[in-house]
Amino acid sequence: MNYPDSIKALIYEQLLHFSHLHEQRMELELKEIKEMVQLHQLKSVPGNLSTIHVLDCIGHHEPINHSAIAEKLKLSKASITKISKKLLDLDLIRRTQLNDNRKEVYFRLTPYGKQLFELHRDMHEAEEQRFMRFLDNYSESELQTIFKFFQGMARYVGER
Repeated sequence: MNYPDSIKALIYEQLLHFSHLHEQRMELELKEIKEMVQLHQLKSVPGNLSTIHVLDCIGHHEPINHSAIAEKLKLSKASITKISKKLLDLDLIRRTQLNDNRKEVYFRLTPYGKQLFELHRDMHEAEEQRFMRFLDNYSESELQTIFKFFQGMARYVGER
């Protein structure tokens, strides 16, 4: 299918606009998390969302090893190593070993890490509910097209 360049240009403009809005939304999410941490009188919070999402992954799948985190979040093992060190330093996670495999290191949340995990999980559940209500505005075929588009965008961005 070959569509007129004008509609492609409009889509590209919307993509740029969405990218800027998404960046602002991610900054706002981090700010909201920091405010919730203060409100609940918890210790400090990691400085970026990738760190919080690694914490979230550990909370959902503990005990979980380094490779599994990298696979689930589609991040490099080097990134996970750097982030897990930061989470260990902040006393949000701890390293453990399973009885049947003493070589493999697994991560679990500390009590403080569990508090932050639960706070983040609650925020995401509320956001997911809002998003599902937003998607109610589209038909099944439109949702299939949107899904196909996002799959293509993920491939496009991943290749860049």
